[in-house]
Amino acid sequence: MQRLLFWSLVGVIRAMPNPAALRRWCLLMAAAMRPFGGGWRRLVRRNLRLVYGDTLSVAQRRAIVRGVFEHSARGFGELFWEPQRHGLSIADWCQVEGLQHLDAALAAGKGVLLATAHLGGWTLLPRYLNERGHATGSLLRLPSNPVAHAAEADAVTRMGLTFYNTPLSREHAHACLKLLRGNGILFIVADRRSADVKVDFLGHPAWCATGTASLHLRTGAAIVPACALRVGDGFRLVFEPALTPVPSGDRKADELAITAELHRIFGGWVRQHPEQWMWNHNRWRPRRSEMKEGRHEHRP
Repeated sequence: MQRLLFWSLVGVIRAMPNPAALRRWCLLMAAAMRPFGGGWRRLVRRNLRLVYGDTLSVAQRRAIVRGVFEHSARGFGELFWEPQRHGLSIADWCQVEGLQHLDAALAAGKGVLLATAHLGGWTLLPRYLNERGHATGSLLRLPSNPVAHAAEADAVTRMGLTFYNTPLSREHAHACLKLLRGNGILFIVADRRSADVKVDFLGHPAWCATGTASLHLRTGAAIVPACALRVGDGFRLVFEPALTPVPSGDRKADELAITAELHRIFGGWVRQHPEQWMWNHNRWRPRRSEMKEGRHEHRP
């Protein structure tokens, strides 16, 4: 039944004739999801209280909560909708800004680490670059659910994208390095929670992954932040100038500094477009060892 329901939804999505119809269908899916999303709502509200305190009005809070469901439903739909089947390209679906920053980074000849966050239609970025003719690869963490895992892998393959499921195997790690050394573009959703380092994110310490920083230090590949903002039925793809980190000679300190700078940029995007970010991630959860230390400290 799960497989039948999933593929029925995918079939309906693929049949949508244009971006406007796709958006309307996704909003219907979001409305259907909301009554069953009590856990999401509680986590979103908790994260909003942490970041914004009491500065948001009731209406603003509700709009962001609603936006999380709409963001998730539209992300699902966008992953499986194939514009080429309806006479469109990804470029027809998007406005693009700052492409000169990507071209300048590629001109250095050491590859590009395209770093983004779970904001807006982030899955459109590698599809646009692939359509533009760039050699690309994407770091993805496929869902643990076997039906969703197989469907997402199939969707990405149908798009003609090369992807590497994380955590990376040795073979895939070598493939990423080969891609960068060939002046390709490696797409990374870099705002995931990880136990690597703790940096400020939206005004509060959060555990973050250092993979993007580590790859930069190892290969010299430029780090170009980019986001895909939803605007009506389409998107605005924004490529920002490459980071310009100055190596200190201390690898751990450099990884920390680069990761902090990336999350400063991500935080700016989120504050400008809070309804388009996935607040339903338990992003500021402490590590288990920290929770144990906290319990010990509060014992009488």
